[in-house]
Amino acid sequence: MDKEQLIEEIETAFKDVLLKDGIGINEADRMEMQQRDVLVNKGRNLDRMWWQSWEDIEDKYMASYSSVMDYMDAAGIKWVMPAYMTYIVNHYKEGSFSVDSTIYTLEAGAQGSDGIDLFTDAQKKVIAKFLQYMVSVGKEWVDVESAQNALDMIWGEYL
Repeated sequence: MDKEQLIEEIETAFKDVLLKDGIGINEADRMEMQQRDVLVNKGRNLDRMWWQSWEDIEDKYMASYSSVMDYMDAAGIKWVMPAYMTYIVNHYKEGSFSVDSTIYTLEAGAQGSDGIDLFTDAQKKVIAKFLQYMVSVGKEWVDVESAQNALDMIWGEYL
């Protein structure tokens, strides 16, 4: 599978995903920094004000916010995962911690802080293809062992 085809499949599988009541990037970042509730709520508001869709999230956020998925619930992870996958497919050679952090989230099942699986089968299939792609192209830049483990233990059954 080539890069453009994978990105198109990600966009198709996640086209209607919205954040709704989930924990987004800014809110999770403030949670990670253990900020006061008023600042966490401000982050929540920013997520909804800045981004109507995951496709609106600029690459600079993907590059800079490498550990926010550790603080997101399942709805937040489902919303942000296609943005991270698309960013990674395009920029995995640039050394962002977001690359491996996303793979580790997938290796752990990507269910969020509430432990709920919200991905559809089509989305799970695209996640598996993303991991396959990372294993095939990322040997020098990506933790391919963890990507392969995520495929073997969780996502590979959707291929």
